[in-house]
Amino acid sequence: MAKFTYSAEGSLRELRSRLVWRLGWVLIGFGILGAWVIVLQTDIPLITAGLFCLVIVLGRIAQILVGKHPVGACHVLVWGCITLLADGMFWFDNPAVLYIGIVCVFVSAILIDNGGLIVAISLIVAIAGFNLSGVRTYPFFEIATTLTLAALTSWLTAYTLFTAVHWYGAMESRSEQLLEETRDHRAQLSQALKSMEMAYERHKQIQLELIRARKQSEEARRLKEQFAANMSHELRTPLNLILGFSEIMYQSPEVYGEIAWPPVLRRDVHQIYRSSQHLLAMIDDILELSRFEMTGFNLNLEVVALEPLLRDTCEIVQPLLRGRPLQLTVTIPPDLPMLEIDPTRIRQVVLNLLKNAASFTEAGQIDLTARYVDHKVLISVTDTGIGIAPDKLPHLFDEFYQADHSIRRAHGGVGLGLAISKQFVEAHGGRIWVDSEVRSGSRFSFSLPVSERLPSPAADAKSPDRPPIESTRPCIFVLEKDEAIVSLVRRHLRSYDVVQIESGANVHESILKYHPRAIIRNLKAGSPNQPRLYDHMGIADTSGGDTAIPTIDCSLPSPAWLTHNFPVDGYLSKPVTARALLEKIEQRGNIHHVLIVDDDRGFTLLIQRILQSSTRSFEVRRAYDRQQALAAMQAQRPDLVLIDLILPELEGDGLLAAMKADPQLATIPIILITSFEERYEPDAASKIVIQHRNGLYPIEVLNCLNAIVSNLKPR
Repeated sequence: MAKFTYSAEGSLRELRSRLVWRLGWVLIGFGILGAWVIVLQTDIPLITAGLFCLVIVLGRIAQILVGKHPVGACHVLVWGCITLLADGMFWFDNPAVLYIGIVCVFVSAILIDNGGLIVAISLIVAIAGFNLSGVRTYPFFEIATTLTLAALTSWLTAYTLFTAVHWYGAMESRSEQLLEETRDHRAQLSQALKSMEMAYERHKQIQLELIRARKQSEEARRLKEQFAANMSHELRTPLNLILGFSEIMYQSPEVYGEIAWPPVLRRDVHQIYRSSQHLLAMIDDILELSRFEMTGFNLNLEVVALEPLLRDTCEIVQPLLRGRPLQLTVTIPPDLPMLEIDPTRIRQVVLNLLKNAASFTEAGQIDLTARYVDHKVLISVTDTGIGIAPDKLPHLFDEFYQADHSIRRAHGGVGLGLAISKQFVEAHGGRIWVDSEVRSGSRFSFSLPVSERLPSPAADAKSPDRPPIESTRPCIFVLEKDEAIVSLVRRHLRSYDVVQIESGANVHESILKYHPRAIIRNLKAGSPNQPRLYDHMGIADTSGGDTAIPTIDCSLPSPAWLTHNFPVDGYLSKPVTARALLEKIEQRGNIHHVLIVDDDRGFTLLIQRILQSSTRSFEVRRAYDRQQALAAMQAQRPDLVLIDLILPELEGDGLLAAMKADPQLATIPIILITSFEERYEPDAASKIVIQHRNGLYPIEVLNCLNAIVSNLKPR
């Protein structure tokens, strides 16, 4: 408000100063004009010349004062004019002089506050004095009325003018304020633009760094995956030998001849066997966790009843409790809802919790409970063991974390079971947690959400014969004979119903029945008889027209590819167990003479010991390369050949090709024993829907396949 008043008064003062300055020139000009007229006419009295000179002096004095004393200049000009007018009225009897008084009223109304009224009253008083003294005789009533009207008119005019000046001052003040704000905003905007430019430059730098980091991360991930694959092979092979030989020594010592095995030695061998099993389980956990970090994992969701799953899991754990003062109780209500879960993953979670409870509970009780609460199923494992300290609880589900860090831990393990369980539960959309008290026991609990598509327990109770829910998800066909490959695709395409088609002859009938969104064909890269493959830029249709179904050709490595050109009778993946090997041989019928071909002498010896420890009588020979194998077969034709394809310089493939080319050897039954490669190199001449110059891992193929299928539009 102070700024507004100051600005308005300043504008009014400036207006009055300019008016005084201009009126000063008017007076000077009027005085000069009157003096010039006097000079031309000699009969005008000298008093007139004196009055005109005073007018000139008054105008100049007002101009001089206006610069230093604007208010004084206004008063000097107004009252000087009134004085000169009164002198004129005294010396001249012409009534026209009074018209100058009207001008003085208007001028004084502007130059002095309420000046018009004061000047009008002063002139009326002067006229009345002249009339009473007899010096002049003016029509008092008419002149007084005229001056009164002039005073009112001047007051209205001055009021309007002053209001306009105040508005102008207020607008000027507001304009200055807005201008100042605009300048501030402009400065802020300039600063913001500069900051944005700097942020943009930093963003570009960060983008470049992220691109480099992503490339490094991809390379590190690839190296890590390759390292995990190599470690899987390198660790499992020697462990397979330790497990195999220790099992034979403990269970079938007669293979080594008539040797008196001391009981202490047999117990030590049994400890070696159990420890190697434990070591293999820990390696499996580490490799499994490594695969999760590198490639993630997918769930093979099924609609299952929880009660049979939990009771079967408890049956697996029962051997751990035999001979111990420990009791396992199971409490499962009969009205639990059906769950859409991966039963293998959930079984592993429950197994981990039960094994932990058994490991940390010397005596007492372990309770497994399940209940339905708020659209979730809560599963808890409670024990009466040693409990967990409060400061250990927040880290319990971290990888490689163990509550007991002592060197001589009595419970074993590497701290991965709970970390893996947490990943499995969270992948189902659930949550896992623990409540524990030292020396009182622990309760591990996890929740699994109940799908809205599945009936609630109340609905099941009302409708026990409720028909199974039909899937409303879109359908995808997979042309592949290997069930393992189809299962792999099904786990990665969780939003689709994946239907396996083993023969191309059934495709058209199945299309009419299921109306698939797309057809996926798994074809070996570089196969000479495979149909044309399509790249990822455009998926070709199978039949053309508006009703065409997109066909996606990709390559997922299958064990069947190893036997594509050879009449192989079976396939075993390392590590090989005695039971699996003997079952494969049993399927071939009457087998007596067996030839083992592997460059690992320890592994061939293990296979020989496994065969010697069986109830059947086998004649076993060993060969370590292609030449030895061919020479042994030509010297004596075996009933069965066990071959490792991963031989130096591709001798495994060469051996199979040589056997196929020899009519006497082509009909020998063959069982492959090898570590199947998890990576393959696509043929550069073929176009694959998903390919990479350095070779593909199956997870990369599946991720790209999932992206392509997700972009398909509904038909």
